[in-house]
Amino acid sequence: MALRQTAEDYLKTIYILSTKDEVIGAFIADELGISRPTVCVTLMALEKDGYLTMDSTHAVHLTDEGKRIGMRIQKRFENLKNLLETLGVDITTASEDACKMEHAVSDKSFSALMSIIENKGV
Repeated sequence: MALRQTAEDYLKTIYILSTKDEVIGAFIADELGISRPTVCVTLMALEKDGYLTMDSTHAVHLTDEGKRIGMRIQKRFENLKNLLETLGVDITTASEDACKMEHAVSDKSFSALMSIIENKGV
């Protein structure tokens, strides 16, 4: 099932935050710059779909599938941002564009880009 960009952004954000500390909705809201009620609604939907769980303290924990997707999106972002920076794009633009591209590029095209980078040393 293909996830929407919003769901991918949440899973990536939760994944990144979880590498540093326990994750709660307020941290996600702050990171994404959106309201806490919006985060609550989206977290409930992601929990229903099996991408995360919330414990009795409302801490958010990714399921194996949620973590896999969060890691994949983060990897795409980092690789695309690094590629753009290597091509001379300034860091701010590279970051903004990579955030958009991480959702739009198919797995096949992403793999092709990565193989070019690995083979050409870009």
